[in-house]
Amino acid sequence: MEKNLKAIIFDFDETLYYSPTALKKYIQYIKQTILALSNHTESEANEIIKKYGFDQRGENRVSFGKTCENFGVKKERWNKYKIKHFFEINYDDAKILDNNLLRALSKKYKLFIVSGELFQNILYKSKKLGIDVSCFCDIYAQKKTDKTPKSKIEIYQSILNDYKYHSENVLVFGDRYQVDIKPIELLGGHGFQIKDIDDLKNHLEKLL
Repeated sequence: MEKNLKAIIFDFDETLYYSPTALKKYIQYIKQTILALSNHTESEANEIIKKYGFDQRGENRVSFGKTCENFGVKKERWNKYKIKHFFEINYDDAKILDNNLLRALSKKYKLFIVSGELFQNILYKSKKLGIDVSCFCDIYAQKKTDKTPKSKIEIYQSILNDYKYHSENVLVFGDRYQVDIKPIELLGGHGFQIKDIDDLKNHLEKLL
């Protein structure tokens, strides 16, 4: 794998940074979203959060956008809502990947960010967290002017096409298997579901 590796793709939230209080804030955010975009009561919203795993980290937490129509929230309304309602973390308790490690990797591989977060929010969070985004060749994320966000498998395929890579030339890192890793596997590639920053660091140091 390593001898054929040319590019590394990273998810952003809970991958390039890890915040121990982010999940608590995310649950509050999802509850507010359900209440704002549906007729559900607060107790019903709490049940939805538990049923769909929005209160879980990593693999057990599913994509809100991919499941929202199951409990009466239209995807179109969600896409508009998330543009105007920013999910913000506690930057003081967040841990980021060492920028020196990113810089060393960028000299050997092309680095990309592929995220379900808004492009403008990634730039904002990166600045607040101190993540050096200049290490990345490109950031693939929905912009406020985009009408329909692309899925990760569509974005991964675009990277393969644009850079003339084969699937074995790229490696994906993310905190969720279904959202981040499975799409590259469907394209014949590989990825790692990471637990936290230390886990990601251990994987990346082996690639230098």
